[in-house]
Amino acid sequence: MKKKIKAVFFDLDGTLVNTLASLKKTMDLSMEHFELEGVSLQETRFFVGTGYRKFVEKALAKNADKKYREAEKWEEKDEEKAMDLDMEGDEIMGLYDEVCEYYASIFPENSTYRAEAYPGVKECIAALKEKGIQIACITNKSREVAEQVLSAVFPKNFFSLIIGDDGKMPLKPDKAPLLKACEELGITKDEAVMVGDTKTDLDAAKNAEMSRIGCLYGFRDKKELVEHGAEYLVEDGFALLRVLEEEFEPG
Repeated sequence: MKKKIKAVFFDLDGTLVNTLASLKKTMDLSMEHFELEGVSLQETRFFVGTGYRKFVEKALAKNADKKYREAEKWEEKDEEKAMDLDMEGDEIMGLYDEVCEYYASIFPENSTYRAEAYPGVKECIAALKEKGIQIACITNKSREVAEQVLSAVFPKNFFSLIIGDDGKMPLKPDKAPLLKACEELGITKDEAVMVGDTKTDLDAAKNAEMSRIGCLYGFRDKKELVEHGAEYLVEDGFALLRVLEEEFEPG
């Protein structure tokens, strides 16, 4: 028997839109501004997902760790040099607030850089909307930036609701954004499905006791999705629509 649903919730980065290039570019520019090393695409893939502040923290830690590891090599040869390197690592981590501020200031102008919808996602959402199912985007990005990215990629008014970081409500993996979406749309948690590409999305859905679908085409691998409770796995937007039509129905 198919489960009846009234809404499908989507994560943004790695689920609706491939934003890796824009995230990497913004972090590279931020690191360059502070004379630090940027991030690779692979590092970006694993550093993002829990908000830009965590992204900044991980990028700084990458730079600081190089200093710490170098310090360890000098401990027996030159203790003073090792201490200096340790201090340099601490100074890098001490830039956290400044880098966060800088990153946030330049991200809006870079947020749509090479951003594009994943294959089949537009078609999937259009088909769901035709069935009367409401579509929400729930992201750890700010709502303002989320709207900027979505409006650059999707048609106007494509989403029933967009929930982003407002600086007050807890971010995913907390269940709060998902339950807020249910409240805004006038549905129960049992009438929605969460679609995401990272443990952050799946854990949020589990915490909200909501059905969840993992996207293999996004930022993380199958192992992470399975370990964090994905009930279904899809390889693109077309496969997502098939799962939603085979396992669920408008309620």
